[in-house]
Amino acid sequence: MPSISRSFRMASSANDVWGAIFGATYVYPLAMPAHYDAILVTGRDGLTAGSIRQITYGYEIAGMVRRATEEITGVDHENRTIDLGFRNDDDIVGTFFRSASMVVKVDPNSVGDGPNSRGSNITWTLTYASDSNGSLNLKKFENATARGFETLDAYLMNA
Repeated sequence: MPSISRSFRMASSANDVWGAIFGATYVYPLAMPAHYDAILVTGRDGLTAGSIRQITYGYEIAGMVRRATEEITGVDHENRTIDLGFRNDDDIVGTFFRSASMVVKVDPNSVGDGPNSRGSNITWTLTYASDSNGSLNLKKFENATARGFETLDAYLMNA
């Protein structure tokens, strides 16, 4: 399956960024209201594998996708990695893709990850099976993701 991958350099520490990504259900609507109107947990706890989250996107994303249902398929705290799969009942799968999944990984930029750590790096990968009927502009989606991570970083730096 084709995929797109992008790295984002963050000023915030890897621990802070990982905490925000892991706790996206609660943090994203506060940190990125232009991207996320709401994230509702509809299965399990919203933090562990098997959890289902119903996402309603804000105006930054809503022009492309209004809602999505994602399932957390894996969480690795040691390596700061979360795997997400989009379900068939949303605007992403069925409208733009036959299937889609995402992996987000956070790494420190400097040696150590204590209070003196200087920044982190996010690697974001979207893997998908195309739907010829879909019209999602992948570059536009990728750029919106970049703006979201920039906004998250600014939020964390000011928290």
